Amino acid sequence: MADEQKSELPKIRTLKTDVEDFARGHKASPLDMAARAYAEKSWTEKVRPVFSRNALISAAIVVVLIIGAGYFVFRFFQKSSEIVAEKQLPISKFLPVESEQMLVIREINPGALLLALLDELKKPRRADTVIYFPAEIETRLGESKTLYAEDFIKFLNFKSPAAFSENLLPEFNALAVYETGNGNLGIVFKVKKFEEAISSLLLWEPTMWLDFKQFLQAEDIKNISKFSFQDEVIKNNDARVLKNGGGKIILDYSIFNKQYVIISTSRAALATILERLITLPPR
Repeated sequence: MADEQKSELPKIRTLKTDVEDFARGHKASPLDMAARAYAEKSWTEKVRPVFSRNALISAAIVVVLIIGAGYFVFRFFQKSSEIVAEKQLPISKFLPVESEQMLVIREINPGALLLALLDELKKPRRADTVIYFPAEIETRLGESKTLYAEDFIKFLNFKSPAAFSENLLPEFNALAVYETGNGNLGIVFKVKKFEEAISSLLLWEPTMWLDFKQFLQAEDIKNISKFSFQDEVIKNNDARVLKNGGGKIILDYSIFNKQYVIISTSRAALATILERLITLPPR
């Protein structure tokens, strides 16, 4: 009787019995089920890389070094481009000349430009000689930069109309043109617009002689009876001239090829400059 009761005890359900029942129903062994479950897991679940603290610190250092190197290269090339942009090309001469004489003017002493030009004009040279004066400015920081048309007008304290200065391109030529016994100043400005150049020059005429007074002979200024310009043709180019009481031209200007304004302190100087421009026009 006890044996019969013992055989009739109900089975206890466990995880193992559930697996065995599921395996019998699907005709698979527990080992097959375990292998299939493992195969269905993603690779990231199978292999979980472990990064140590030292590895993370090393990676961070590498990233910082790469960023720093990139920034250094960027600043290096940026600085190089800035240097190239700031580098100023020398101004070429517009016409053939016999010689060139570089003038270096300190920014803190702009009046030195006038003295340098007057000194050059007094030097004895043979007639029909033209000297070109490229110029540089020595800045307060000891750097050198090209002296342009705007600087030239400013350093000589010319009171030209604003429209004239605003119409100028940076390039210009300061020249000494020598006749028998003396030199005369000649300036060739390059302008943007022909019409504005004419109108501003006409506006400048009443006071132009004052700006060029330092380059004129004292006796010529005393003999001026009428401070007005007149029309004249020089080397087949229209010109405007200022004469003294004896009929001598002491100041004149012309525009060559509608682009180059020439101002000089003698008819011979203007004629020489025009002749050379006509023979070999600027490119």
